[in-house]
Amino acid sequence: MKIRHLFAIFLCICLLLTACGAEAPADKEAAHDIRYDRTESPMEDASAELKTDSAAGLTAPAQSDRKLIRTVSMDAETENYDALITALEEKLTALGGYTESRQTGTYGSTRRWSSMTIRIPADNLSAFVTHVSKNANVLSTSEETKDVTLQYVDTESKITALETEQARLLELLAGAQNLSEILEIEARLSDVTYELERYASQKRSYDNQITYATVRLTVEEVEVLTPVEEPSVFDRIRTGFTSSLHGVSDGLVNLFVLLVAGSPYLLVYGAVIGAILAISSRIRKRKQKKASPAEPETP
Repeated sequence: MKIRHLFAIFLCICLLLTACGAEAPADKEAAHDIRYDRTESPMEDASAELKTDSAAGLTAPAQSDRKLIRTVSMDAETENYDALITALEEKLTALGGYTESRQTGTYGSTRRWSSMTIRIPADNLSAFVTHVSKNANVLSTSEETKDVTLQYVDTESKITALETEQARLLELLAGAQNLSEILEIEARLSDVTYELERYASQKRSYDNQITYATVRLTVEEVEVLTPVEEPSVFDRIRTGFTSSLHGVSDGLVNLFVLLVAGSPYLLVYGAVIGAILAISSRIRKRKQKKASPAEPETP
């Protein structure tokens, strides 16, 4: 009986040791998890979450929040220069745009050209380009779209940070007790104000370029429109022949203008050259007369 009781007690002890050994790793693992959780502070978690959200906002902003700067370049020609310019100005005013700069001039004999930089609300850009295409012979069109979303968001963030610092500096300046603190705060406040104005100016520039698209339009007055589509052989011959006639006509007109404009010089130079030729002829005749032998007298 004693042996059986001892064996039962030994068996129970073995089972208890086995159970304790199996639970120990779990307890250690739980303790490790607890220690790991305690090493992360709420401020670090908030900071990490803020950085993640900020990065996501910079790299993948919503499509509707994109800040785009659009620029269109167009080369066009017309046979009715005055009517086209008037129609463009009226349409531009109706769409809420304006002409930022313009250069005009002439080429050939009397044909005119104009190079304009136009600013128009970005929402009305397509309507204005379509209007130009309908009223003029557009030879080429190109469009450039620049995405400045990241630069814009960064500028806004810097403005917000500087405004916060500026408000804090003003509070400190109001409570400053000695001259050295006042001077130090005012120096920093001056730097912050300068930076704030610089970034605010940059943001206004972005806003203007984003709100108003830019159209660089060049218009030339021509007598014959340039075919935009691929011309046939007959069209090429007709266009070349017509161009040659216009070239000859322009050449004759330019020659006539040059002769009329330079007629005073021609008269003066002609008189001088005529006088020189007359004097040279007289001198040559005198020399010939002296060189010829005297004729013998007849008895």
